[in-house]
Amino acid sequence: MKSYRYFVWLLNVLFVALLINSCDKGNGDMDPVVDLDSGLVYYFPFSGNSIDQVSNETYDIKEATFGADRFNVPNKALKMINNGLSEQGMDIGVGLGEAEGSLSFWINLDDLEMLHPLFIKAYFHNFSAREYNMFINSDSTMTLYWTNEDIWPTTPKVIKCQQWQHIVVRWSKNKSVLEVLVDGNVVLTNNYQSDRILDPQEPPQKMGYSYNYEGSHTGSSNYFRGRIDEIRRYNRWLRDAEVDALIDHNQT
Repeated sequence: MKSYRYFVWLLNVLFVALLINSCDKGNGDMDPVVDLDSGLVYYFPFSGNSIDQVSNETYDIKEATFGADRFNVPNKALKMINNGLSEQGMDIGVGLGEAEGSLSFWINLDDLEMLHPLFIKAYFHNFSAREYNMFINSDSTMTLYWTNEDIWPTTPKVIKCQQWQHIVVRWSKNKSVLEVLVDGNVVLTNNYQSDRILDPQEPPQKMGYSYNYEGSHTGSSNYFRGRIDEIRRYNRWLRDAEVDALIDHNQT
């Protein structure tokens, strides 16, 4: 009888452990299905070019070049510097502000001396018709803004210099949550509500460049300085198992 009770107890313990292990790290679900093609809006692997693997369209990279990726393979990541020009990178939107979506990418920063713009849809970094803004601060934090929210949630100091890191931003109006994951770990959870579908025309959307307006037609530019790779945008919430699969993607 004792052995039977022990057996039942052991099964219960194993079931609870399995349940906990299968739960989402943040606010996802228990579905272990991995489908990295489902809901994919665009995908840039930067294999020596800037071709979107979904539309097969080549994007203008505006004076950016290609550098080594996280496996040290040459010309397999997009490399940007402070080029002194009025823009750099690509004109791509990330969908922050829509009802649901996810953005996945790898970064390796050259320095943390100044702000690093990631993705922005706005006329200026500091004000005027912003619809969304993602950027890395000099104190190793990452800040996000989206329309209809008068808040700027910021991560802890988790961004590192001269080291590859995987970043996922995922948001859902239905879940009422926005999350930032760095290397598979949730580092920011914030309330998310937005009813506005982003205007595809104005204001302009950019990657790797923003401009601070300082008045009287003067201002200063912000440049992403480093490498960015494997940019994927989804029109849905990425599951934890899919985040893990993206981290392991193409590892040798």
